Amino acid sequence: MHENRRRIGQLLALSWLTAVGRAVVAPLLVLTLGRRLGLASAEIGLLLGAVLLSATLSSLYLGYLVDRFNRRRLMSLALSLVAVGFALIPVSSGVGMAACGLLLVEGAFSLFGIAAKAALSDLLPPASRGRLFSLRYTLVNIGFAIGPFIGSLLMEKDPAWPFWLASALLLSGLPLLRGLPGRAAAAGARPAGFAATLRVLGRDRVLLLFILGSLLAYMVHGRFADYLSMYLLKTHDDATVLRWMSALILTNALVVVTLQYPLGRWMRQRHLLRWIALSSLLLAASMLGFAHSGTLFAWCAWMAVFTLGEVIIIPAEYLYVDALAPEALKGSYYGAHSLAFVGSAANPVLSGLMLAALPAPALLWTLAGACLLGLALVRRAERLRRGEEACRAAPDAVAG
Repeated sequence: MHENRRRIGQLLALSWLTAVGRAVVAPLLVLTLGRRLGLASAEIGLLLGAVLLSATLSSLYLGYLVDRFNRRRLMSLALSLVAVGFALIPVSSGVGMAACGLLLVEGAFSLFGIAAKAALSDLLPPASRGRLFSLRYTLVNIGFAIGPFIGSLLMEKDPAWPFWLASALLLSGLPLLRGLPGRAAAAGARPAGFAATLRVLGRDRVLLLFILGSLLAYMVHGRFADYLSMYLLKTHDDATVLRWMSALILTNALVVVTLQYPLGRWMRQRHLLRWIALSSLLLAASMLGFAHSGTLFAWCAWMAVFTLGEVIIIPAEYLYVDALAPEALKGSYYGAHSLAFVGSAANPVLSGLMLAALPAPALLWTLAGACLLGLALVRRAERLRRGEEACRAAPDAVAG
């Protein structure tokens, strides 16, 4: 028991450290790409969208690797690749080099996230996973509470310093991997090969519908710093955007730190659909609030509403997928659900194109509609799951 607690503590510390590294860079990425490469908003959106889409599509295979290979070594590789990617971005001399750095960052973060979830699942009984996942996400957002201010201070000295600090933080986490479990699922309990794993995932209609619903939600909460930065850049100068985004990210982090863990402790499997419905409505309302507000105070207030939806939907989705996934395919199911990040990947492209062609509020109205459509798909997935459970229970009742 003591050994398990130590390992869980190591994973939580790693999650915090990686969050600080990412948060140092998050509010500066769009500005850095624009200044360094001279890209317009639409071009930045296309670049980020292409990178995120490529990294997201790789998550299916990354989840397969997590089920097959040593999870501790995969996390070590992921941290190293993220560090290299962050170091490349501020010295990029062209779009190709910047894209390589971004691909390393996004792909390796995806691998680390899948492996960390599988490792937590190995260490915890099902009843404790929601609470510990919420605690992990709380620590992540404590990192996001301090990271943007560190990044802003460093960028005033040298635009490259935040990226190099992020690289150093990721590498400093490597010693925390010592002693963590590295096992993969038993060979006899899993499909033989990647193609067989894909067939298992493809036959799970509940999973597929849930992924589609999650994808639409991720369009809204997955990369909010990117699309809100692009939205604000259309009407504000660089200094104002940096100040507003720092305040919005801080508001987001403070609400998460305050509410994530208590809400995560209350969540139970039988009520997950209610939680997801509430979160979708809150996210949609916040988009409309941003669209009709013009002051930093109002934006921070709507960011609090947005964040309440975010802190509900993230653990609820994790618990839903965790309940669907067979023990031998945890990594593959987490990897498949990571396809929902296509919503995050599509958002910068959608945002850039819509901001270039339409009035800015049209973007936020569209995202509000995406939340509601995603909720409809999740409700359909839950009805299908209950129907399948009823069909499986019927023969047992007859046999009894």
